[in-house]
Amino acid sequence: MESADPDVPALQARDTKPFALRILPLGASITRGYKSKDGNGYRKWLRQQLRYAGWDVDMVGTMKSGTMHDNDHDGHIGWRIDQIASHAKLIIPQQPNLILINAGTNDALQNYQVKTAGKRMDSLLTYLFDNIPDTTIILSTLTFNGKKPQLGTDISTQYLKLAAERRARNESLVIADMSTFIQWNQLVDNIHPTAAGYEEMASVWWAAIQEAEKEGLLKAPNPTSTGTAAISKAREKLLDDSTADPSLPAYTAPPQPTIKKVKNSSSRSYEWHIWAVAFQMIIICIGFCYV
Repeated sequence: MESADPDVPALQARDTKPFALRILPLGASITRGYKSKDGNGYRKWLRQQLRYAGWDVDMVGTMKSGTMHDNDHDGHIGWRIDQIASHAKLIIPQQPNLILINAGTNDALQNYQVKTAGKRMDSLLTYLFDNIPDTTIILSTLTFNGKKPQLGTDISTQYLKLAAERRARNESLVIADMSTFIQWNQLVDNIHPTAAGYEEMASVWWAAIQEAEKEGLLKAPNPTSTGTAAISKAREKLLDDSTADPSLPAYTAPPQPTIKKVKNSSSRSYEWHIWAVAFQMIIICIGFCYV
């Protein structure tokens, strides 16, 4: 799949990349791939796209699930941001150079300190950046949920603000906007995506990774106590399910959130992707009409 964004260079199949991606999928049940028939969720689709684009890939994490060969992850069913943060110290030894975070849906569903979700995510990001030198983090907004939709939107808005602030400090952070691409009718239980929804999540992650590459954020992984940063051809072959083009759904990402100064004022305003949030609310209304 080629990038739909004209500012992102199209990556040809089997380009040679300068280093491997040691990827940590971090979050809760959606990261795990819960409710997907093969248990892979978005992970297999995304890995195949990266391999097709020429990246060597090693998924890492403290858990394994799904039928895919490279099935490591840290997607814990039911976990909130605080629970993921408490677990983070176990992740550090693996030194991923790319972390994909999709977390906060359970905070919304449990109505758990929603107003401080952004602050708690900020603390988690600080911990990861401090303990994994040169890592890049892709933080996703939340996919639509039909049980506590407004709370999910509130958390996503906090994440956009957080990302704008950190990007203004030139941190290696990119937003993956999941809030509008996966529709209400692509959920099997008002929470977890269908197969098509998980495939679309892979498209959003892929667009964000391309953005990180375009911005020069991606760096080689650090050596660990168990091995070097490189992945041998023999190991990569064992990890692969396929390197063919997965033909992910076309997706055009909105601009990354930024901070801008207001004319004739010392105050600041944030670009919240208001159009995206408004569109999400329309989806919510339409969805409930059919429930």
